Amino acid sequence: MEQKTIRAALDFSWNEASLALADEQNNILFTEKIMLNGHDASALPERLELAAKHAGTPLAGITEWSVGTGPGGFTGLRVAAALISGLTYGHPEVKVRGVPSAAGLLRTAFAGNLPEKAAAIFDGRRSELLVYGMELKDGSYQPDGFTAVLQNPGELAGILAGRSAAALEKDRAAIAKFAPELVDGIRFAPSINAEELIFNDPRNFSTSPTDLIYLRAAVFVEARIPRKIC
Repeated sequence: MEQKTIRAALDFSWNEASLALADEQNNILFTEKIMLNGHDASALPERLELAAKHAGTPLAGITEWSVGTGPGGFTGLRVAAALISGLTYGHPEVKVRGVPSAAGLLRTAFAGNLPEKAAAIFDGRRSELLVYGMELKDGSYQPDGFTAVLQNPGELAGILAGRSAAALEKDRAAIAKFAPELVDGIRFAPSINAEELIFNDPRNFSTSPTDLIYLRAAVFVEARIPRKIC
């Protein structure tokens, strides 16, 4: 008997972990959003198991996983990637992939009317905004190679002139402070709906969940010489 296809998704690109399960006909079986601390996500494995149970399957019955790869909080992204990689280790029959969290954000914010050219905007702290560009191809968002760290409102105005933009509600205040005259031109979503990761380019499993998206260059600190203890 052929195994039933159960598709699951996890996004942990900020302090909210978003879970979803769907069948192969795109029927949503279960969704949940949980506020967690990225440094203490010990409850997440149990919540995944309960989510699968609510969807009528054991955790081992999930046949496909989509994991958000960012941009976002790097600790949460690494937790999600490690957790799902661990759950599926030694099970080559289970398909696992990474999907940009930005695609989930755009699909959530513009549900039912997806723009062709779009940008996901994030609070970069330091009075900066981070931008990740995507374009719609065959109904799914793909990275278009555009990324930016914005330091003045004029840069944001130029982006909004050529793209629709979305951001998380948690970043509204930071964006409004950065460019108060432009904030109304951005679509805000309270959360990322994890099911949108499942539905975005659903046959593409070419990206690993560990291929996380950086919008800043990594900063490396020279190792200190260990202090000698006599």
